[in-house]
Amino acid sequence: MRRAGLALAIGVALATGAHGGGLEAARGFTKALARTGRAEATLRYALPAMPGAKPRVVEGRLALEPPDLVRLDVPATGERLVARGNGGEWLQPATKQLLRFGPRQVAPALRWWRALLGDSSLVRERRLGDSAFGLAMRQGAGVADTATVWLDSRGLPARLEVGSGEDAVTYRLGGWRFTRPKGTRGFRLTAPPGFETVELR
Repeated sequence: MRRAGLALAIGVALATGAHGGGLEAARGFTKALARTGRAEATLRYALPAMPGAKPRVVEGRLALEPPDLVRLDVPATGERLVARGNGGEWLQPATKQLLRFGPRQVAPALRWWRALLGDSSLVRERRLGDSAFGLAMRQGAGVADTATVWLDSRGLPARLEVGSGEDAVTYRLGGWRFTRPKGTRGFRLTAPPGFETVELR
C-alpha cells in the first residue's frame, strides 16, 4: 500500500466506525456496535495504478472498537495496520519495516471519528437516495475531505467513495459481524526479528 492508500484506509475505517452522534448514515451501525463493542468486516479497494499498470486490489479484514481503535489485516501481503488516538503502526513484510505513526499522522482521520461520534460542527450530511448519503467536512475542521456512503439492507455501510473525480477511491465492505471488544492489546504492533522500525512523527 502506498502512503496515500494508508491515509484513505484509516479515514474510511474511522468514518464507518461511528458510535453515535445521530447521523442517519451511521444509525444502523451505531446501534449494532453499542450492543457489543466491536465490529469486523471485509474491506476491498483498488489502489490507483502506475501508468501502464493495472490497479492493485487490496482485500483485508477490518476491526473497529470505540472510541478510536482500528485494525486492518491484509492476508495476501501480510501487511497489518493499526491506528489509535495516540498514533499507530504499519507492518510491511515486503520491505521488512514497521512504520510508527504519532498522533499528528492519524489526527485527520480521527477528526472523522469525532465528527461521527456526534460533533456536528465538523461534518455535514446530505441524503442522496434511499440508502445513500453524502458526508463532507466543514471548512475550518482541519480536514478537506468528502465521502459518499451506501448502506445495505441492514443499514450497515456496504460501499464508500472517498474524494471525487479521478482521485476518488471506492471501498466495499461486507460480512459485518459484531462481537465483544478485545481491547488495546490487539491494536498495537511490534517489529518481528529482522525488521527495521521507522519513526514517522
